[in-house]
Amino acid sequence: MKNLLAGLLTLGLSFSLNANAINIDLIADHAAINIGENVEVQVRISGLDGELALGAYDVNFNYDASLFSINTIIWGDSQGNQLDLSGSGSLQDTSSGIGWLNLFELSFDDMPTLELLQQSEFTLFSVLLNAIAIGSGDFSLTANTLGDASGNDLFLDSINGVNINVNGASVPEPSSLLLLIGVLAMLVLRTKLPHSPT
Repeated sequence: MKNLLAGLLTLGLSFSLNANAINIDLIADHAAINIGENVEVQVRISGLDGELALGAYDVNFNYDASLFSINTIIWGDSQGNQLDLSGSGSLQDTSSGIGWLNLFELSFDDMPTLELLQQSEFTLFSVLLNAIAIGSGDFSLTANTLGDASGNDLFLDSINGVNINVNGASVPEPSSLLLLIGVLAMLVLRTKLPHSPT
């Protein structure tokens, strides 16, 4: 009987823990680009339902530095920054090394504001990168810390990365008609030019 109750309790806890499965997804605006073009990678969080709200994060954005260079960081998205809902601001900090970019943000909003107004899914930040070489690059995220509105740890269920291919710049092929006209022009010129005796 104890084993049955323990099993049911464990099963119930596993369902309650997975009720708010927090996920982070990296989403690129292009799956393939050419050298010299830009790609935007959004870092989106989801699963913040009910009274569960994000108050702070410290993450590493990982990329292939031999294929991409960082151009711009955009905090939040077109709907605003979900860690600055009352206009009080947030503490934002970045640092970087070869192939990684650390981003830290701490909301100055109070707990009720975050818990009541924060969306359940939103963009934490976007990184605009420039393609500098041909290849296939993986983007991933390492979560150092995620904190709720009270400063308690939040636990991630999954982090999903993204892959982007960089191709060489396409060179348009000359049309067949232009080649034919060029050959005919050379033949006409050759027949009209005086021939030197051999």
